[in-house]
This record gives sequence, C-alpha cells and structure tokens, in this order.
Amino acid sequence: MRHYIFSILLIFVSLDGFSQEAFPFLNKSTQLPEDLLSRRAAVFMNVNSLNWEQEAQKIHNSFIEIGVDAVAYYALSDIMSGEDATTAFYSDITQRSIENMLIVHQSDNGFELYATKIPEEGGFFQEGMNAFYIEAPSLKELGSKLQTLVNRSDLERENFLIIDVPETFKRTNVIKSRRVANFNPDIRIDKLAVPKFESNIMLDVDIDKANAELDSIMSEHYPFKYGLVEPNMTPEEMISEGYLMVLKKLQNNGESLRRMLGYNLSEEETLLISERKGENAKVMKYGIEEHVHKYYVQQLYTKDIYLGNSWDAGKTWQEALINHVENLKAKLKR
Repeated sequence: MRHYIFSILLIFVSLDGFSQEAFPFLNKSTQLPEDLLSRRAAVFMNVNSLNWEQEAQKIHNSFIEIGVDAVAYYALSDIMSGEDATTAFYSDITQRSIENMLIVHQSDNGFELYATKIPEEGGFFQEGMNAFYIEAPSLKELGSKLQTLVNRSDLERENFLIIDVPETFKRTNVIKSRRVANFNPDIRIDKLAVPKFESNIMLDVDIDKANAELDSIMSEHYPFKYGLVEPNMTPEEMISEGYLMVLKKLQNNGESLRRMLGYNLSEEETLLISERKGENAKVMKYGIEEHVHKYYVQQLYTKDIYLGNSWDAGKTWQEALINHVENLKAKLKR
C-alpha cells in the first residue's frame, strides 16, 4: 500500500477542499535531529513567491553558520506536484545519499521549519512522522532560533565544507522517458487505465463522490475504451488486466508545471493560454502563478509520455480532464 501524500501545500486546490493545518501528518517535536550537523539535507521551500530562491539564500546563510549541510533546494510545490514528480525527485535526491529533509514553510504568522528523515521505503511523507519543529516571525529570526537551540545542545558539528550559494533546482524536468507533444493514435484501440482518487489524510472530501464524477466525465467525453483502476495498481498489474495506457496528472503553478513537463517558457511570459478543441471549443487564460492541473497519458510498456498537441491545463481537475479528453477526441476520433 502506498503511503505517499501528494497534495499538502496550502496553495493546492484539492477536490473540494483541504485541511487547514499545513502538515497535519507530521508529529511536531522539540528534539533536534541527532545528525542535523553531520548529514546532508534537502530543503523544500514553501513560500508565497515564485522567486523562492531569494528566500532560500536567506535561510541558507543561517545554515552555513549553524553547520547544516543543505545541499539542494526545491520548491515543495514541485516535489508534490503528483506521483511522477514525487518519484522522480525522490530518486534524484536519494541517489545523492541525502538522508534528511527540511521544510521551510511560510505561514500567516511568519515562517516554520520542520526537520525529519527521508523515508527509506519511498516517498517523502508518511502519516505519523516525527519532525523537529520551530517557528519565528522572519527567516532571519528562524535561523537565529535554530542556532540558539543547536548551541544549547550536545550535537557535534561535522559539516564544515558547506557551499556559499544554495543549489536550487527550479527547472527540473520530471519526464525521464520519451516526451511526445501529441496523442498516441493507438489509444483508439488500447484500453486506458484511469486511476481513482484515493483517500488520504489531506483530503477533506467525499472520495466516492469524486470518483463517481471522474467516471461520469470519462463516460461523457471519452470515446474509447477505459476503466477506473485502484490508485495503487502497478504498471504490471494494469497490463495483466488488459490496459496498455494510463492517464496521469500533475498540479502546480503554471510556470513550474510547464517547465517540469518540458515546455518552453520565456522570462517575460506572464499569461498562459489553454485551449479546448472540438464541438465545445474554449480558450482559457490564467497567470503563470495560478495553480493548475494538467493531464497526460503514459504508454505502459514503453513508458513514453503523450502530453497532447496543445497546452490544455485547467484551474480544476475537472476542467483539465475535459480539456485533455476533448482535445484527444478532436485529434483522433474518426
């Protein structure tokens, strides 16, 4: 059973609502991690700005003084954009022998810091994880508070060669297989697996109702063969049940989502345009900072990713799904 938690950001728009607690699955602790000053850490920034690298530099300056070897910084929204993103980032991070993760979260009252181990069994978050926690009105005060606690502790510093400038990963492409900006014509005959929404501790919604809506949208708009499958089914299990393709989704702000999926985006671009083709053609506009959802299809044997022949993200998962399916239908239906 998977214990991954994907929709944890305060800015995330989940199905119908979300928990008001930023990280309710973490058990807050005042105990400093024993290896905080001896092991490398990845830092996940969850701040109210697309320019999160500037905030990363502020807290990194404190980490240098304290002896926290923060070797890689990521936007938490990128890490938790969806299953493919989480899997890709988890692989990248653990392959670098990074064992600890720090979360810098901007709240209504200032900033919070969480520190915990990266689970060895996969994914970054599990229900009931223990995490060191402190909060402060500003990042500077957050660093000072952490330094005071470290100075009072008996932690032995082993990290001395810490880089001056934080290494940030803002434009990481999560697609590790072949990327195709079109639709796979084989989908006309190959059965599509559509994973159901699964209940987790972050979603305060009626999962059965959401899955019924998912099935209803597919039934109304999708012209080919499909079936709803359990969210924890492996590709091998899907193949054994006759599926050759699977529907997938990522969600993030528009800028990060386009970069993660390999689309070009100029620095001056502030507005993104989504297109729905077919009988009910529609054009949608939204700012690059707005949270959107994007569907795509993966071929189970080859792992090739088919993004569609136009940008079709939507502000809700329902809108994004209809956009993608209608565009697919307009391109492939005879």
